[in-house]
Amino acid sequence: MALTFRKFFGKTLIFQMVQQLLSLHYRTLFSTFGSPAIGNGTTAGRLRTTASTTGRVAGVEVTKASTDDLWNLSGETATTASQFRAYWLYINAAGAASFAAGTNAASAAAALAALPSIAEDKCVLGVYVAGVSTNFANALAAQGTIYNGIPEGAALPGGVFTYSAPQQISLVAA
Repeated sequence: MALTFRKFFGKTLIFQMVQQLLSLHYRTLFSTFGSPAIGNGTTAGRLRTTASTTGRVAGVEVTKASTDDLWNLSGETATTASQFRAYWLYINAAGAASFAAGTNAASAAAALAALPSIAEDKCVLGVYVAGVSTNFANALAAQGTIYNGIPEGAALPGGVFTYSAPQQISLVAA
């Protein structure tokens, strides 16, 4: 005698649900609530925030005022004519800035997927993706793409899932 189970959820749907839950988890515990409006710093090779923003470091709120020359990427190795490289742009609970580079990739999307795991003792304010032939001694915004917060397609810890912006849920009184 064979038992037949009705299939309510396909693997794809379950995969998407887990991806959404992980994305919501990392957005809530390790990212910013608003846009820090990241742009070029006054000094070449540096990035800044142009707006005050509040985020979370392991679930604890941290606020960072608009700060010039917050991340110094000027010492990074230039990308070649066929390379992209993504960088997490972090602050810690004390507001100190740091960044973490991913590995070189053949496209901007692949560079986002090649980011290292999110540091769980920091808040992600954004990501900088260096385009092809980026010279880090110059202004960076025109040579790559700046994302505020965690962008779609960024690697999540474990290497299986990528970030997918959590859907908004609206509750309306009947």
